[in-house]
Amino acid sequence: MVMEEATFAIYVPSYKRANRILTYRLFEKCKYLVRESEKAAYIEAGIAEDDVWAVDDELINSGSKAYQYIMDNAPEDVFAIADDDIEDMKYMLSECRDIGKNVEIITSEMERIAQLMLDLDIGFGFVGVNAIPYNYDREFCWKQIPGAIKWFNRKKFVARRDERVTENFDIDLVLQELAVNRICLSPKYFYDKGVIDKNAGGNSERKRADQIASINNMKAKWGKYFDYNFAKNKPIINVKR
Repeated sequence: MVMEEATFAIYVPSYKRANRILTYRLFEKCKYLVRESEKAAYIEAGIAEDDVWAVDDELINSGSKAYQYIMDNAPEDVFAIADDDIEDMKYMLSECRDIGKNVEIITSEMERIAQLMLDLDIGFGFVGVNAIPYNYDREFCWKQIPGAIKWFNRKKFVARRDERVTENFDIDLVLQELAVNRICLSPKYFYDKGVIDKNAGGNSERKRADQIASINNMKAKWGKYFDYNFAKNKPIINVKR
């Protein structure tokens, strides 16, 4: 995709979900990042061979490593990374409304936010996680807990994967960006409708002990700027403007 001479693409890292392709059908075009050992299965499932980016298994054998591989190797000026279990997108203003898998509308919103990031010189953008009408108070905010789609402006984005952080690694990216660039871009009107850790693959094999260790690493790394409510299973970004 080309936006006023800037290039844009959407990537979808996926693992063991060739039997349930969801996100691929929401955009005019996107590319699936998969392990080399699973390439044939994804093509057989209906993803065009040109839309499959197969990489040596060991290079992308975790969610955070797959993200970093895209961040390092995607050639576009701006690119997005989307989870592979998104069923639809939805608008939220006074109420939540599914977009109805309208590929043209969803793709145009993806491109709009990418263009805004270029225009505003912002490095990192993302949808939020709570599509609840009473949370809507503006079109965009400068930080919130990131959801299933992220945008990256290559010229401005500075964050890197921290190997110690496997749980909430996307929040670690947010905090890195806020520490250096002081701002992110997050729409509060545009959300995903996904299925989290219910179908095969993804992060369904996460161990509770690993999650807790990673969360404690985040708390040690960021101090007062990160917290986690274990009772509600809710991460908290404590950065004030």
